[in-house]
Amino acid sequence: MKKHRYGKYILLFLVLVCYVFAKFQGGFVSWFLFYSMSVVALYELIIYLFMFKGVEIIREIDRQRMKEGEHLVVTLRIRRKFPFPLGWNMVIESLPEKLSGFFEPHKQMYIPGFKKEQIFHYMIPEVPRGQYQLLQCTLVGGDFFGFLQMEKKFDVYNEFLVYPSFNYLTHWSTGDGRISGNIHVPHMRSNDVASVRGVRDYQRGDRLSQVHWRASAKGNGLKTKEFEHQAMNQLVFFLDVKKSSTPGLQQRVFETSVKLAASLIYYSHLNHHPYGFVAKERERISIPPALSQEHFFRVFDQLARISQEGQDSIARLLGREAMEYPRGFTLVVITTSLTKELVMQANALTRSGRNVQLFWLHDRKVPMSVEQDLLKLLTSGNVKYHAIHVDTYDELKKVGGA
Repeated sequence: MKKHRYGKYILLFLVLVCYVFAKFQGGFVSWFLFYSMSVVALYELIIYLFMFKGVEIIREIDRQRMKEGEHLVVTLRIRRKFPFPLGWNMVIESLPEKLSGFFEPHKQMYIPGFKKEQIFHYMIPEVPRGQYQLLQCTLVGGDFFGFLQMEKKFDVYNEFLVYPSFNYLTHWSTGDGRISGNIHVPHMRSNDVASVRGVRDYQRGDRLSQVHWRASAKGNGLKTKEFEHQAMNQLVFFLDVKKSSTPGLQQRVFETSVKLAASLIYYSHLNHHPYGFVAKERERISIPPALSQEHFFRVFDQLARISQEGQDSIARLLGREAMEYPRGFTLVVITTSLTKELVMQANALTRSGRNVQLFWLHDRKVPMSVEQDLLKLLTSGNVKYHAIHVDTYDELKKVGGA
C-alpha cells in the first residue's frame, strides 16, 4: 500500500501550528482553528485506517475463448463489507503487455457513498490473436481535502484465448483431386448393423440414415453409426514457427500463416477429415490426428498460443516428425521461409511415396530468382505447392483445382 509522500506531514504540521498559535494567542478563534484541524486530522486518520478495509474486487469476462477481431467485455465488481462514504476511489485496470501498446489502461473514478457494491463495465476492442492474462487490479483512494492518496493492488486472475480468424474455404484439392493420399470413400448409406463398428457424435452433414437411434435415445444427443467400410482422409499440419532475424518485418506474414493454418484446419473439420498438428516452439507440440469437437478446440488452443519463437527449421522438423505417420497421410507444410533445405526434404518425402502439400506465405511483389528456382524444384519433384501473398489472403476462397 502506497501513501501520499508529503500529505500527512503537511497535515501534522498544520495541526502543530494551530496548537502553538492557540497556546500563545489564546481566544475563541485560535482554539476554534485548532479544534477544526483536529477534526480534519481525525477524519484523515479514519481514511488512512479504513479506506481499503473489507474491500474485495471480482473481475468477470464475458467469454474465455473468442475470435480475433472480436470485442471483450470486462465487468468489475468492487464490494465492501460496510459502507464508506468518506472518500473517493479510482479503479485502474492494467492490460497485458501484448495489449499495452494498443490501448490505454482503463481508469474510472467514483465516490463509493453508502453503496456496498460498485459495478463497472469496459470493453477491449478488436483483440488480436494470442493468450492473455489479466493479473492485477489497482484501487486508488483518497480524502476530499487532498492530504492523503493511497493505492492497493488486488490479485485478480483471469485468462482468455483469442483464436486466429479464418476464411471459409469452399474448395481445397491436390493434384490428384483428393484431399490426401488415402482412398476417399464417401459415407455410404447402409442399414446393415453387422458392418457398424461403433457410434460417434452427430456432425453436420451426416445423413439421417446414419443416425443410431437406439444410442441416441439414451439421452446423450444424436449418435451416428461408423461403418467398417468407411475410409477417411487424414492430414497432419506442420507450422513453421522458427524465430525470424527480422521479427518486425515478418510478424504480419507469420500471423497470416497462422490464419491460413486455421482456415485449412477448419475446412478439414467441416469435411470430416481427421487432422493433426505439429510445431516446435520452445517445446514440441504434437497433436495426433483425430476428429471431434474437443480435438478441434485443442488444436485451435495451440493456434491461439503459438508464437514465432522456435529454434528449429521447418525442414528439420518435417524430416524428424514425418516418419511417424504412414504413407497414407497428407503432410501439409505452412511456412514463411522458402529454403533449399525445405524443398529438398519435401522432394525426398514425395519420392518415398508420401503426399506433401506446401504453402508458402510471402510479402514480395515478385519472388526473388532464388525463390523462383526453388519453386521450379518443387514442380520437378511433383510436390504440390501454393505461393500466397499476404495481401491476397483475405480473398482466398479456393485452394487449388477449379
